[in-house]
This record gives sequence, structure tokens and C-alpha cells, in this order.
Amino acid sequence: MSDITNPSLKNTVRQYFQEQGEDAPTWTEIHGMLCALAVGPEVESVDYAAELEMPVPGEVSDALNRLRERLVTQLLGGDAINLPCLLDPYQEEDGQDLASWCAGFMTGVFVDEENWYQDDEEQMAQLLLPFILISGLDDDEALDTLWENTQVVRQMALSIPEILEELYLAFHGPDQSDASTPAD
Repeated sequence: MSDITNPSLKNTVRQYFQEQGEDAPTWTEIHGMLCALAVGPEVESVDYAAELEMPVPGEVSDALNRLRERLVTQLLGGDAINLPCLLDPYQEEDGQDLASWCAGFMTGVFVDEENWYQDDEEQMAQLLLPFILISGLDDDEALDTLWENTQVVRQMALSIPEILEELYLAFHGPDQSDASTPAD
């Protein structure tokens, strides 16, 4: 089945960002961003240079779009997305860990944040909680307290692949055309 690890596309992206120095996103962060763009609300085009706050040549932007399309194809085929990192929220591996992937995912959410929350803000907040918590982007005291409950946080981390599928269905599932019509 289609897989995001297409060597040519992945190498184009990885090589470019590796050459940009330590401030550039890692492959793990890029993968997280692409996953958010694949599962979230439809976005016509993404200005990767603006979102990543660095120049992104056309060839790299095209590769990013094609990798995002491959993720969508994977989801349409019913295949789970494999993350390029361990699902361990407490492992720290400088840009290659789950926290980095989640930070990248949130970068993808911020591309069109308003549309993520427009249909059911409470449900979306619950679905995105693991990404927000593990990324460490929000320093809310309640999240700090939750972080201390390692069992719950580890369960959240392990559920990320299923949450990705749930998010995809929330935005692209068959019920979306009937979203305003009450169910019987």
C-alpha cells in the first residue's frame, strides 16, 4: 500500500532541512505536520515557507505536498499511519521523539486552526489534547498536573495512531456531507 516513506520524496525533504541547520525542523517534526495536514480540514494550499518560518524551495514544497497526498491515500486505504518515532511521551531524543512529532502536528493544526474547531470545539479539544500535552507547547497548570500521571499520558501516546484515524473521519468521513442533519 502507499506509504509516506517514499525514499525519493523523503530524501528530498530530509536533505533540504538537514542542510538548513539546527533551527530547521527534523523529519519527525515534518512528518507530524504532514499528518495534521492530511487528517485535518481540507486546505487548498500550504505556504510551507510561512508555516515553517524559513525558505522552502518549490521542489521541496512539491515533495511535501506529494508526501501529504500519500498519507491521505494510506488513510483512505484503511491503513494506520506509522510514526517515525516511538510512542513514548517521556523519551527525549532531540527532534526525533514523540514530543517533536506532536509539536510538528500542532504546526499543521495551526495552518488552519479555526476550521479544526468550527464544528465541535469540545470534541476537537479532547481529540487534540494528547498532541498538545505531549508537545509541551502549552504551559497550562492543568496540563502540568496531567503530565505527572504517567499511566494516562502513556495511554494517550499509544492512542495517537487511532486518534489520527478518528480525526480523519471527523473531517473527511461519510457523515461529513450530512453533518448538519440530525441522525435518526
